[in-house]
Order: sequence, then C-alpha cells, then structure tokens
Amino acid sequence: MSAQNGKPEVPAPFNALLGVRFISWSDDMAELQLTITHDHLNGAFAVHGGVFATMLDNAVTFCAAFAGEGRPGHRCLTLSLTTSFVGPAIDGDVLTARARIVGGGRKLVFVRGEVVNQDGRRLAHGDAVIKRDTPPSGQPEPSGGN
Repeated sequence: MSAQNGKPEVPAPFNALLGVRFISWSDDMAELQLTITHDHLNGAFAVHGGVFATMLDNAVTFCAAFAGEGRPGHRCLTLSLTTSFVGPAIDGDVLTARARIVGGGRKLVFVRGEVVNQDGRRLAHGDAVIKRDTPPSGQPEPSGGN
C-alpha cells in the first residue's frame, strides 16, 4: 500500500469494481466515498448490504493501516467486523464511510466506523478488530507487541 496525495493507493480489483474513492487518510482516521449506481442494488432496488459492509471494512482497515504522512501503510487483516444496517440507500446516493481508532495497541487495533448518505443520515455502522500484520515498508518489526 502506498500513499499518494495523502490517500492510499488501492490495488484491489474489487474496490475498483465497486467504484470506491478515498477522500482522506490520516492518523487514526480514514474516509472514502461511493456514488451508488444500479449495479449496487439488490432485488428491492436498495443498496445491497454487502456494499455497506465492504465500505465499512475498507474504512476500518485503512484507518488502522495509516503509518505516517507520505509513508506506506501497515498491511492489515480484519479479524472481526460487526455491521448494523439502519437505513436504506438508493441509486444516485453518495455514501461516505468514516472510521476512527477507538483503542488497541501496535498490533491489534479497535476501530469504529459508519456509513452516511449525502445528507449525513447514518445508514450503517460497525466495530472492528484489525490486526496489523506487518510494519510499513522499510521499518523493522517492533519487539514485543500486543
């Protein structure tokens, strides 16, 4: 993972397929957006829950991955992600996923995220445990850990 203009470069084809755009990436915070198209809808013509879960997973993981301005991020794994769906989104909506670190240490990080629409209405939220699997490129593995 590398940083470009303060935002992560995402090589994952799945993110490109969905159309996810990174808005901000900084210490203890990540934010990304997605404009909903017909392809994101379920049979009821509302956004599929998997889109919300994917946006949350991306936000919480990138939040935990930040290693400093202009530096590659940590490689991270989502160990658990709870997702609560609290409102619908439809074709044309612009969804924003935000995440913040709420606890943890060097290797295990606890992150809280939410997805809101263009009006700021919360549509989904969740909590995650993220494992920082490797240090950022060019850094030795710290001794100890948590």
